[in-house]
Amino acid sequence: MGETRHTSSRSTRAGLSDKKALPKKFLFLLVTGTVLLLAAVFLGSGGWRAAAQDETPSGASLATELTVNIENMAFTPHTVIVATGANITWQNNGDTVHTVHSHEGWFESGDLEPGDSFVWQADQPGTFRYNCQIHPEMEGVVIVLPGGAVAPLPFEGQDVEQVYRDSCGGCHGPNREGATGVALVPGRLIDSDDFYFDVIKNGRPGTVMPAWGALGMSDEEIWALVGYIHSEADSEAVYWEMDQIRGSRQVLIDEGELPAEPTHSGNLDNMLLVTERENRSIAVFDGDTHTLLGQIDASYRAHGYAFDPTNDRWAYNVGRDGWLFKIDLYTLQAVTKVRVGLDARGLAISDDGRFVIVGNYIPATAVILDAQTLEPLRIIHTIATNPENVQVRSRVAITSDVSPELVGPYFIIGLKEAGQVWRIDWSDPEFPVESVEAVGHILHDGFLSPDNTRFYIAAQTDNWMGVIDVETWELVEQIETGDTPHPGSGATWEANGVQYGATVHAGEGLMTVWDLETNEIVAKIPTSGPGLFIRSHPENPYVWADTMFAEQPNRIYIFDEETFEVVHVIEEGIQTLHPEFTIDGQSVYVSDWQGNVVRVYDGLTFEKVAEVGGLVTPTGIFNTERRTETLGH
Repeated sequence: MGETRHTSSRSTRAGLSDKKALPKKFLFLLVTGTVLLLAAVFLGSGGWRAAAQDETPSGASLATELTVNIENMAFTPHTVIVATGANITWQNNGDTVHTVHSHEGWFESGDLEPGDSFVWQADQPGTFRYNCQIHPEMEGVVIVLPGGAVAPLPFEGQDVEQVYRDSCGGCHGPNREGATGVALVPGRLIDSDDFYFDVIKNGRPGTVMPAWGALGMSDEEIWALVGYIHSEADSEAVYWEMDQIRGSRQVLIDEGELPAEPTHSGNLDNMLLVTERENRSIAVFDGDTHTLLGQIDASYRAHGYAFDPTNDRWAYNVGRDGWLFKIDLYTLQAVTKVRVGLDARGLAISDDGRFVIVGNYIPATAVILDAQTLEPLRIIHTIATNPENVQVRSRVAITSDVSPELVGPYFIIGLKEAGQVWRIDWSDPEFPVESVEAVGHILHDGFLSPDNTRFYIAAQTDNWMGVIDVETWELVEQIETGDTPHPGSGATWEANGVQYGATVHAGEGLMTVWDLETNEIVAKIPTSGPGLFIRSHPENPYVWADTMFAEQPNRIYIFDEETFEVVHVIEEGIQTLHPEFTIDGQSVYVSDWQGNVVRVYDGLTFEKVAEVGGLVTPTGIFNTERRTETLGH
């Protein structure tokens, strides 16, 4: 065990030791329970100004000395990560007596009067949990990693705050303020560390809370997240404005040097792009032959996709880290990239192929760019009043494009916290905005009716789909569906002269179907658990939906478009999701997130016709056919 001693000294310093460069040079200094991104520069009045580059400079290392503050009935930081040999000082800055007691007996401070301190030197790797014996609810964690270049940092050196935003912020809010999930701030964390560790590691079957341990998150990484949610939340806005966007733009390949014809044999109208969630890449399949054509380098957790309606050569993708790529489908490579924000989700392209719009979670903005050059043209700050008339900074939950031939030259964006939906006229150089207010609470995915006259958007904590007349721009209906509707990119179809729409639910095993003309619910179809994605196709008589957050998350439900009867359930793989049709509607692709494969099924007989392995965490699937669909590009 390490040396212990009492001292009244309040001084401490953080030392640096040599550490071998990690992959992609993700090197950070872990000193506060939250990982400090050394490439960032703190702005006193504007929050964090993040670096424009993908990678951070080398030269950082684990702390060798740090101090844990004991005050306000808490150890701060709650979780610390250090190298072997580090000296950790606990300083009692409170007004009552506390102790520092290792659960396994590694260190024991005895009573620490106000002003006293205690030092422990960590001389071996491990995870060391402790509490105050006088106040057992006060808990903390010390993670000791091997010194030198023996072990990689948690999350491969990525900032734990960014990991939280990417993996947890969608449900719990980017600043842990709560959304569809509970708030994760110290005042709300009334259970033990064991409880939060178990929930993160093992998930909650039947809910959208995944088992991160099963998805590859180590115990040390889970403890880092437990420590992060115990830290005080920072509600300051993150700064990423026009100068930062312009400064990040990079031309990767001169378009003048690109070949005039495709360099592969795939059908450009029937290619399926599959996000490899944890591999910073996009796998590309030929939907005619079900063969893997290649992989495109992308950024962190490729999310939104858009396809140029005027040119089969170009596709667009935005990663959750805010990097937007213009992709050449002839050669399967990105030609230009620009960082439009620090946490992004939605992406759409105008019907004339001139503009793309990206919706950001952080900062609260929508960014419009020239689609050909990716030069930024306009930043729209999404600050608005919520249904309670309180002004909020709102994440952009959905972006979509309306056909000018059907209704008008509009982008539509949904403001998650504000509960508003905005219509942006992309034919006007000023990009004017009109709003519909009080649509609901915590807006999420949405889609357009086939004629583009109605926009349907999920209000997830209200458990309804808001219906907006796109021409008059007013809320006309709120369809009571079920717990936490999540329609994904939408499912609409026509049967016996009636047009229908449907959603799955992230809060229960249910598929809800309604008449698009009357907005009346015509069927509620039970499933074995919550799902996220549902798809239909005009050349196929069935609707396919996943149940990826069910207790058994490998079932795909298929129901008849006319009778709404479940005709088949595919039960295969580990965690299956995001069914996507080929252009003729005869085949359906399904990702197996944890199985690392994509399977292809006959769209009529439901028999498996192909399986491609060797992928890395495949999730979202998007067919290039989407360039012509009217649900919104």
